[in-house]
Amino acid sequence: MRTRHAFWIGLLLLAPSLRAEPLLTIEAGTGGVLSLTREQFTALPQHRLSTKTPWTEGMHAYQGVLLRDLLNQAGLKTPEVWAVALNDYAASIPREDADRYPVLVAAEQDGAALTVRNKGPLWIIYPLSDFPELDQERYHSRMVWQVKRLEAR
Repeated sequence: MRTRHAFWIGLLLLAPSLRAEPLLTIEAGTGGVLSLTREQFTALPQHRLSTKTPWTEGMHAYQGVLLRDLLNQAGLKTPEVWAVALNDYAASIPREDADRYPVLVAAEQDGAALTVRNKGPLWIIYPLSDFPELDQERYHSRMVWQVKRLEAR
Protein backbone atom coordinates (compact mmCIF):
# COMPACT_ATOMS: atom_id res chain seq x y z
CA MET A 1 0.00 0.00 0.00
CA ARG A 2 2.78 2.37 0.92
CA THR A 3 4.62 1.82 -2.41
CA ARG A 4 1.48 2.45 -4.43
CA HIS A 5 0.96 5.74 -2.59
CA ALA A 6 4.59 6.76 -3.18
CA PHE A 7 4.24 5.87 -6.88
CA TRP A 8 1.26 8.22 -7.33
CA ILE A 9 2.93 11.04 -5.42
CA GLY A 10 6.03 10.62 -7.60
CA LEU A 11 3.90 10.64 -10.73
CA LEU A 12 2.11 13.81 -9.64
CA LEU A 13 5.43 15.50 -8.97
CA LEU A 14 6.68 14.54 -12.44
CA ALA A 15 3.45 15.46 -14.24
CA PRO A 16 4.42 19.07 -15.02
CA SER A 17 7.64 17.91 -16.66
CA LEU A 18 5.71 15.40 -18.78
CA ARG A 19 3.65 18.16 -20.38
CA ALA A 20 5.10 19.53 -23.58
CA GLU A 21 6.77 22.86 -22.99
CA PRO A 22 6.08 25.60 -25.52
CA LEU A 23 8.78 25.93 -28.13
CA LEU A 24 7.50 29.33 -29.21
CA THR A 25 5.03 31.81 -27.80
CA ILE A 26 3.45 34.40 -30.06
CA GLU A 27 1.92 37.35 -28.21
CA ALA A 28 -0.61 39.60 -29.88
CA GLY A 29 -0.72 43.22 -28.75
CA THR A 30 -4.32 42.68 -27.67
CA GLY A 31 -3.34 40.16 -25.01
CA GLY A 32 -3.92 37.03 -27.08
CA VAL A 33 -1.24 34.36 -26.84
CA LEU A 34 -0.51 31.42 -29.10
CA SER A 35 1.88 28.82 -27.68
CA LEU A 36 3.33 26.16 -29.94
CA THR A 37 5.04 22.99 -28.79
CA ARG A 38 7.79 21.50 -30.96
CA GLU A 39 5.26 18.98 -32.27
CA GLN A 40 2.79 21.72 -33.23
CA PHE A 41 5.56 23.82 -34.79
CA THR A 42 6.78 20.94 -36.96
CA ALA A 43 3.18 20.16 -37.99
CA LEU A 44 2.98 23.58 -39.68
CA PRO A 45 4.07 23.81 -43.33
CA GLN A 46 7.86 23.42 -43.35
CA HIS A 47 10.22 25.25 -45.69
CA ARG A 48 13.93 24.93 -46.39
CA LEU A 49 16.51 27.45 -47.45
CA SER A 50 20.25 27.30 -47.88
CA THR A 51 22.31 30.32 -47.02
CA LYS A 52 25.52 31.60 -45.52
CA THR A 53 25.40 33.63 -42.32
CA PRO A 54 27.98 35.88 -40.65
CA TRP A 55 28.16 33.40 -37.74
CA THR A 56 28.66 30.12 -39.60
CA GLU A 57 31.18 28.86 -42.12
CA GLY A 58 29.94 27.95 -45.58
CA MET A 59 26.41 27.23 -46.74
CA HIS A 60 23.94 25.53 -44.44
CA ALA A 61 20.43 24.23 -45.04
CA TYR A 62 17.82 25.49 -42.59
CA GLN A 63 14.32 24.14 -42.09
CA GLY A 64 11.39 25.68 -40.27
CA VAL A 65 8.29 27.78 -40.72
CA LEU A 66 8.12 30.98 -42.72
CA LEU A 67 7.74 33.98 -40.43
CA ARG A 68 4.80 35.26 -42.49
CA ASP A 69 2.99 31.93 -41.98
CA LEU A 70 3.46 32.17 -38.21
CA LEU A 71 2.21 35.74 -38.16
CA ASN A 72 -0.81 34.77 -40.26
CA GLN A 73 -1.45 31.71 -38.05
CA ALA A 74 -1.53 33.99 -35.01
CA GLY A 75 -3.67 36.57 -36.83
CA LEU A 76 -1.06 39.33 -36.39
CA LYS A 77 -1.50 42.31 -38.69
CA THR A 78 0.97 44.66 -36.98
CA PRO A 79 3.66 46.47 -39.02
CA GLU A 80 6.42 44.90 -36.92
CA VAL A 81 7.05 41.94 -34.67
CA TRP A 82 9.71 41.65 -32.00
CA ALA A 83 11.73 38.46 -31.82
CA VAL A 84 12.81 37.84 -28.21
CA ALA A 85 15.65 35.48 -27.31
CA LEU A 86 16.21 33.34 -24.24
CA ASN A 87 18.62 36.00 -22.90
CA ASP A 88 15.94 38.70 -23.57
CA TYR A 89 17.81 40.19 -26.53
CA ALA A 90 15.09 41.50 -28.84
CA ALA A 91 15.01 42.86 -32.36
CA SER A 92 12.24 44.42 -34.36
CA ILE A 93 11.41 42.70 -37.64
CA PRO A 94 9.25 44.70 -40.04
CA ARG A 95 6.25 42.77 -41.35
CA GLU A 96 7.36 43.95 -44.78
CA ASP A 97 10.48 41.74 -44.48
CA ALA A 98 8.33 38.67 -43.80
CA ASP A 99 5.99 39.49 -46.68
CA ARG A 100 8.73 40.32 -49.19
CA TYR A 101 11.31 37.61 -48.39
CA PRO A 102 11.13 33.98 -47.25
CA VAL A 103 12.30 34.81 -43.72
CA LEU A 104 12.47 31.52 -41.87
CA VAL A 105 11.97 30.67 -38.22
CA ALA A 106 14.37 27.75 -38.34
CA ALA A 107 14.27 24.76 -36.00
CA GLU A 108 16.86 22.69 -37.90
CA GLN A 109 20.25 23.22 -39.48
CA ASP A 110 21.54 20.61 -41.92
CA GLY A 111 18.86 18.12 -40.82
CA ALA A 112 19.61 18.35 -37.08
CA ALA A 113 17.50 20.16 -34.50
CA LEU A 114 18.94 23.46 -33.39
CA THR A 115 19.92 23.41 -29.73
CA VAL A 116 20.71 26.25 -27.34
CA ARG A 117 24.41 25.53 -27.95
CA ASN A 118 24.03 26.10 -31.71
CA LYS A 119 21.65 29.07 -31.75
CA GLY A 120 18.42 27.18 -31.13
CA PRO A 121 15.86 26.14 -30.36
CA LEU A 122 14.72 28.61 -33.02
CA TRP A 123 16.70 31.01 -35.18
CA ILE A 124 15.37 33.75 -37.47
CA ILE A 125 17.13 33.17 -40.81
CA TYR A 126 17.12 35.68 -43.64
CA PRO A 127 17.96 34.27 -47.11
CA LEU A 128 21.22 36.24 -47.39
CA SER A 129 22.66 34.13 -50.21
CA ASP A 130 19.56 34.39 -52.40
CA PHE A 131 19.07 38.12 -51.82
CA PRO A 132 22.49 39.83 -51.58
CA GLU A 133 20.82 43.13 -50.65
CA LEU A 134 19.98 41.53 -47.29
CA ASP A 135 23.61 40.83 -46.44
CA GLN A 136 24.12 43.94 -44.33
CA GLU A 137 24.17 44.75 -40.62
CA ARG A 138 20.61 46.04 -40.45
CA TYR A 139 19.30 42.60 -41.49
CA HIS A 140 21.95 40.67 -39.56
CA SER A 141 20.69 42.29 -36.33
CA ARG A 142 17.22 40.89 -37.05
CA MET A 143 18.53 37.32 -37.30
CA VAL A 144 17.80 36.59 -33.66
CA TRP A 145 18.87 33.19 -32.35
CA GLN A 146 17.62 31.27 -29.32
CA VAL A 147 14.17 32.71 -30.05
CA LYS A 148 11.55 31.99 -27.41
CA ARG A 149 8.86 34.52 -28.23
CA LEU A 150 7.43 36.72 -30.96
CA GLU A 151 5.59 39.86 -29.84
CA ALA A 152 3.30 42.15 -31.79
CA ARG A 153 3.90 45.77 -30.86
